[in-house]
Amino acid sequence: MDDKVKLIKSVRLLDGIPEKHLTALAEFLKSVSLDDGAALFEEGSKGDCLYFISSGQVRISKRVSGETFKDLAILGPGDCFGEMALIDDVARSARASAVGATSLFELHRQDLHTWLGSHPELAMEFFAALVQEQSKRLRRSSTEVALLYDLSNLLLERTPSPKDLLARVVDHVTPHLQGSWSSQAQLFNAYNDEMELVSSKGEADFAAVQDRLPPPGETRSVWVDDVTYYVSLPGPKHPLGFLLFRSQNPLTNDERNETGRTLATVAKLLSTALENIEFRTDELLRERLKKTLSHASGL
Repeated sequence: MDDKVKLIKSVRLLDGIPEKHLTALAEFLKSVSLDDGAALFEEGSKGDCLYFISSGQVRISKRVSGETFKDLAILGPGDCFGEMALIDDVARSARASAVGATSLFELHRQDLHTWLGSHPELAMEFFAALVQEQSKRLRRSSTEVALLYDLSNLLLERTPSPKDLLARVVDHVTPHLQGSWSSQAQLFNAYNDEMELVSSKGEADFAAVQDRLPPPGETRSVWVDDVTYYVSLPGPKHPLGFLLFRSQNPLTNDERNETGRTLATVAKLLSTALENIEFRTDELLRERLKKTLSHASGL
């Protein structure tokens, strides 16, 4: 019971509710454990539970085509999700799955009504907090949609070289991030088999974290420290490059999760665009070689 009370006291949704009422609410919470990758519920399924994360993480994702999913959020301890099931009897709008071993507590709709029925003075405060939480998530989603829309338009433009594209993307993405950020972009140079700096924005000292970056051959994107995010740009034959983003101000876990998820999407789009430029360049070189050989054979 102590673990349940400690957890729900840390949930923003329940901030401001007296501890004695939270203790009463904890009696209704049921424990759920998930292995890494296990689905808690699928998009389109029926649901009547709100979930609180005790440990681990939960990935909220939506199917975009076939078996391809778009991440909407990565949630951690103290976060809650599935709250729309408490308001209306509607199908789940997204999929929820565990990232690593994850422990949760679930609250059924009927148990919530029982708790609020015993404390009717809390109902208005609870549902007002629920609306505020939904509004925050909507604002974050709107910011990401605006960024990705602008980025997609940029990527559709004809760009002469990978260097130019990478520099333009960094200049474009950095102002969209919440707060004050610096950024850096490095591109793989196949001729000397090393990364080279192509763009830098802001005043952060990235030299201080160079020895903590993943090896260039790795394709994972990670937080190097609490304020620096490394974004890998993997390619089919070799790493295409990487991006670094560093916040001037401390970040909460929520802010790191949201930033990491958004930049991971940026990386996927950018990697595809860089591959297309490489393909067009290779095609152009082959055509020139054919013409040269054809001309030489006709002499």
